[in-house]
Amino acid sequence: MDKLLPSMILLLLTCSIHAVAQSRINLEMYFVPQQHHQSLLNDPSPSYDFATRTGLNLGLGLSYNISNYWHMVLQSWHASSPFWFTQHPEHFSSTNILDPQRINWGFTYSNFSLGLRRTWEMGEHALYVQPSLGINRSRSFGFDHQDSLVNFPIANLMTQVVPAASIEVGMKFSTPSNNYFLVGLRHHQGFGMLQSWFTYSMEPPVPQVQRRGTYTGLVLGYGIDFRSRKNVNREDWRITKKERKAEKRVAAWGDGTYVIFGTLLRSLSDFVESNAPGMTRFRPASHFLVGYTSGQWSFETGYSSWMSQTKVESQNFGWVSLNDPRTRAIPLRARYHLDVGPNNRLRVGLSAATFVTLNTVRMNVTQRGAVMVNDERVPALRSVPTDQNSGGKLFYQAGAFVDIPFFNSSLLSFNFSQNFGSPEIGQVNVQEIVNQQQVESVKSGTLNGFNFEVGLKLPISTLMK
Repeated sequence: MDKLLPSMILLLLTCSIHAVAQSRINLEMYFVPQQHHQSLLNDPSPSYDFATRTGLNLGLGLSYNISNYWHMVLQSWHASSPFWFTQHPEHFSSTNILDPQRINWGFTYSNFSLGLRRTWEMGEHALYVQPSLGINRSRSFGFDHQDSLVNFPIANLMTQVVPAASIEVGMKFSTPSNNYFLVGLRHHQGFGMLQSWFTYSMEPPVPQVQRRGTYTGLVLGYGIDFRSRKNVNREDWRITKKERKAEKRVAAWGDGTYVIFGTLLRSLSDFVESNAPGMTRFRPASHFLVGYTSGQWSFETGYSSWMSQTKVESQNFGWVSLNDPRTRAIPLRARYHLDVGPNNRLRVGLSAATFVTLNTVRMNVTQRGAVMVNDERVPALRSVPTDQNSGGKLFYQAGAFVDIPFFNSSLLSFNFSQNFGSPEIGQVNVQEIVNQQQVESVKSGTLNGFNFEVGLKLPISTLMK
């Protein structure tokens, strides 16, 4: 995000300078879930089993209206490129890794581009096509093998810049205020290798990720048209703005569809005080929900991600945190509310939810210390994820909430709730050497606990006001 911030400041300053003088300038914001096209070069044996994951791009743009149908678009993007690979003990000459481990990794880069957008009116909407040219820029630490007697890898801050091009096709949906939404497909192609080190502990040929910054993704954008204010006189604009605020407030508190972006902290019900790394009372969670309000009832569903903890009381090390897995789930939540006070300033209510788990990720082999057994150095404490199927399980939530207005067109929702009935999460086999003898046990975590949640509730109808 440090690469996107200067671009955001530059674009916003440009807008502030030209917004009044140039009614042709629009500010655009983009959110792009994408799949990167990257591959592994020099795959060793056993294979790294390399696989890409879905990433996320965030962007800002300035659109200049050349005519009713042609627009010049200057864009700045912050792109992520995550992937998985399997690390094997055979890949390293000296290591404490005893079993294969599945690793989540990735890199980020920025893109700057200039494009030409052509639109075709189709009733109340418009079809658009936008080719663009620009550069991809990555900046991160990498390892160079120096030509010396020891051939020791040296860490350097590396910067790579390569040319890039993209093509985007989509639909433009205008709102009554002359703002608009963009929904489209975008293919972005990099021409040249970005910084590409992958590992430095193997003999040549060294495995590398082919990183060109190439991806295909879904564009979700929102544009602000500054002509909506210039085309009317100041007094009429103030009256219109006041009326729209009132309409948005009524829509925000009324019936209809909405979305919620929420984050929360969960206080672990089985927390144990310890100085061990990772042993904290709170674990984060997040969710994206779509809901519908009818009268005093609201019903919500979507996607949530919960971080838990798997721990053990070791005879050698005391309390030890073994894993911080994430469990993905689908929530089904019902809420009942009452409006308190005049002018829709406060809403209070009760909520109840059922969560259906999908899977649990970020489970790795962990170990602590080592001892000598039969002249062999082995881990004193080791945990191995089991083949536990964490999908299709249920847990529950009950609580109370308070909604307050936020910028007239949306609400801030504060929810206080309790999770209960959690299944076993993050189950591992624990192997410990005690007095030269191996002791085994099975440990798991839980999703129970008290939650403090903050969510931004955005009614869909207010976007069209």
